[in-house]
Amino acid sequence: MNSASKIYLCRESFACIRRVLLESGEFRVETFRYSTGVEALRVSNSRGSFTILPFMGQMVWRCDFDGRELTMKSIHEEPKRCKTCFTESYGCFLMHCGLTAMGNPASEDTHVGHAELPIAPYQEAWMGIGCDAAGDYIEVGGSFVNRMCFTHDYSFSPLVRLRSGAAKLEVEVSISNRKDIPLEYYYLCHVNHRPVDGSRIVESPLAKSPIINHEVPDGYYKPWADATNAFLRRLDEDWTLQSVVGAEGESYRPEIVSCYFHRPDEDGFATVKQVFPGGAGAVYVKYRPEELPYATRWIAVQLMRTPWGCAFPPRLSTRDCPTAVGTGSSGSWNPARASCSMSRRGFCPLEFRKAFGDFS
Repeated sequence: MNSASKIYLCRESFACIRRVLLESGEFRVETFRYSTGVEALRVSNSRGSFTILPFMGQMVWRCDFDGRELTMKSIHEEPKRCKTCFTESYGCFLMHCGLTAMGNPASEDTHVGHAELPIAPYQEAWMGIGCDAAGDYIEVGGSFVNRMCFTHDYSFSPLVRLRSGAAKLEVEVSISNRKDIPLEYYYLCHVNHRPVDGSRIVESPLAKSPIINHEVPDGYYKPWADATNAFLRRLDEDWTLQSVVGAEGESYRPEIVSCYFHRPDEDGFATVKQVFPGGAGAVYVKYRPEELPYATRWIAVQLMRTPWGCAFPPRLSTRDCPTAVGTGSSGSWNPARASCSMSRRGFCPLEFRKAFGDFS
């Protein structure tokens, strides 16, 4: 890929009013601050836009294409400057999770939910514009360096790319281990699509039946717990009930987590789509089962919080992974939220790089 021309960003250039940073062809980039003080960059093309928080986790806070808001509903209209955990301001379209831990902490854990990456303070943020064989694009990236004596020293560098005329985001992540011993790491790309009642989940054929996890916590609000447990019993009999959004009797409070095992197509990919009713389009996730052995489905729909994760394939790697794992791969996958029991961990000798791509 051709290198993009970069503009390096500084916090001081973000104001409460929107300012145009760049216009080029159909692209437009604006800087602003939310009323909470969080810096934001809105990148748009002829089809839609995404809004990213360049200095707080590089979260994609909002995403819309072809007139449809794709981001989950949330009680948080604006991002807050989180102090400890992403749950202080949970409402984004996409966030990076991990790296030294993963998932919801159990009683014996010391890490916060999904560890340090979701709200990491980035030392460097930039915007790039370029052109390659696939056409013109704008991308936003940065680097978060995390050093802790006697434990770890790594840099985490994501980017989000939007192409001319496209209605999807391409996401890449690079992890560089700066120590002379392997780095144990976890990574999930947490994408929160908005569910649309009447939609259907259309996916690649399954290699075997999915695993439906029963995880309603003890002491949870009884009417909701009873409804979710009843729905779980129905899913045990017919897991395809999860293939209809807004199905009669469905209950996802506080959440239902499942594992799906898809067969690849002739190109090695599996695809999971939420197809909107009335021919209004779809959102999708595409990944390689050869690299990612299963896809986690995480749904946690409530009145004012509606993350719908139709497919989150976890990353799998080993202590013996070579330098620059996955470089040049066209694999598109989204290993978003998984419970602690489902998340995968790996070891990074020097450099890990993977394109996650094609989120829409």
